[in-house]
Amino acid sequence: MIKILADTSALVSLEIKHLVALSSKIIQFYISDVVLSELKEIAEFDDVHGRSAKDVLCLVDSGIIAVRYVSARKEYLENIDIGEAEILTLAESGEYDYMITDDVRALPYIKSITKVKVLTSAFVIRLLYDLKLLSRDEALNSIKEISASRDWYGGILETISYKYFEDN
Repeated sequence: MIKILADTSALVSLEIKHLVALSSKIIQFYISDVVLSELKEIAEFDDVHGRSAKDVLCLVDSGIIAVRYVSARKEYLENIDIGEAEILTLAESGEYDYMITDDVRALPYIKSITKVKVLTSAFVIRLLYDLKLLSRDEALNSIKEISASRDWYGGILETISYKYFEDN
């Protein structure tokens, strides 16, 4: 089982297409208690993000996503939000394979600090494609629909997401 630390933005993005649930066959997701709180806040909205957050919370309740409790390192909080800082602090243990975030402002800092491979949510889509849990069309359609829902069109996250599929 692949162990992935995930922040709020990545989980909300993936679950728009119910990909967290699908990937639970191969991935154990881990979040911090602050990420859990952020998901609860987003779930209060009656929009695509709120519905996605509600679905993620159901996955937490069912144990598909595990919650870890940690205090974020103070120096991380000077550079990134508390949710990402807690996930970054958890990464220090060395027990996780990857960390995913769709926070493009935090991504460079996180990559510069941790030894864990840091990627965007599109990595999970590519992994699902590589393991034949999604067809190429399903994977690319997922990126397209997530991009539309998350207002990524023409932005860096859309560009990064499609780069995962440039090799074939």
